[in-house]
Amino acid sequence: MRRARTQYILFVLLVVVILVAAAIPIYASDIFRQPYSPVWDVIHRTLARFDLTYNPSGGGAPPQWPYWRTPADAHIYYRDLTLTTGDGIHISAWYVPANQPGVPTVLLGHGLLGSKVGMLRFVPWLHEAGYNVMLLDFRGHGDSDLRPSSIGPDEVWDIQACLDWLDENGVGERVAGLGLSLGASALVNTAVQDGRLDALILDSLFAEWGDTDFAQGYRLPPDWIVPGVPSPEALMPRIHVPVFIIHGTADILTHVEHARRLYQAANEPKELWINDSGHAWSAWTYPQRYQQRVLDFLSSSLPN
Repeated sequence: MRRARTQYILFVLLVVVILVAAAIPIYASDIFRQPYSPVWDVIHRTLARFDLTYNPSGGGAPPQWPYWRTPADAHIYYRDLTLTTGDGIHISAWYVPANQPGVPTVLLGHGLLGSKVGMLRFVPWLHEAGYNVMLLDFRGHGDSDLRPSSIGPDEVWDIQACLDWLDENGVGERVAGLGLSLGASALVNTAVQDGRLDALILDSLFAEWGDTDFAQGYRLPPDWIVPGVPSPEALMPRIHVPVFIIHGTADILTHVEHARRLYQAANEPKELWINDSGHAWSAWTYPQRYQQRVLDFLSSSLPN
């Protein structure tokens, strides 16, 4: 009797272990495909409390995060927008007009698990340089509708909604896109479908989703985490606008070799800047150099 009970308990434990093991990839997939999951809020609060990070900043000064929630906190006028994408998603965006009419616009795209708030650091110096600036929350992020991230292809709808608004308001004639990671992937996917992007600044972009340390480090098939992510490396030859690729050697999510592959695949004119910062942190670790290089690129790519 006792032996049968022991066998039954062992059987139940085995079933539990199997179910837990089977649930891990499903649960992980849910986390990554849904950046708005409350799990990430707990992770970020814990890291902030202990002053920790899962991504080192690399060389240079450590990132400085201003306590801004809107452009108004930087004493800059802006318009708060809600846009509707072609597939029916509501996207939150901000538009910061330049002081002079007829100037180019820079469209800013944040990274995975980020938001337009995290891109506010770019606004003052772009605005001061005389550009219109537009920031958006991709689907599943910030104040936009909660939908799974596709790491690029679905976010094309989001960028096109911004481009449509710029066109409708007479400020979409010359537009450059500056994207970090997810934002860079969305820009590349858009550029091969939509001719309204006139220049691309791609910061910390992967060449192939399946080759990233971010995907491989979880010991899960990348296509299970986020399926159907197009290869930016394969898309680059189809893009015929100026491209500026930025990457850091301390990036533990996307190895710096990805930047070299993208640069090799890109058409002229193209530029490559590799520094020793972490993933999407070049603008924070080397702010003056980042700003100058970006402004130089914009000046040559979108001349007034």
